[in-house]
Amino acid sequence: MLVNIVFDYNADIVSVPDSIGINIKKYRNQCDKWLFNKLNEHEFWEKDDSGNKLGVGVCSESFIYWLNEFVLKDSKEKAYIVRKSINNYDESLPTIYY
Repeated sequence: MLVNIVFDYNADIVSVPDSIGINIKKYRNQCDKWLFNKLNEHEFWEKDDSGNKLGVGVCSESFIYWLNEFVLKDSKEKAYIVRKSINNYDESLPTIYY
């Protein structure tokens, strides 16, 4: 199932298993909890010169990483990015906003 991830003016199109796509907002919320938890070490933290966590660089890659590593870890089906930074996207597809 294709899903839109919208960032301000552009969207990324990602492919996820149908079971994820129909509940995409639930999975976005779960990912956000993991992503913004300062106890979690991951590559999406923005850090200062001393290594202090300043914030998170939210991107489609972070959502796809979380899905594949935690939700779809034992699944043969994986999530992936189909297209990045497009201006016109299919608004009939499930959509999450950042």
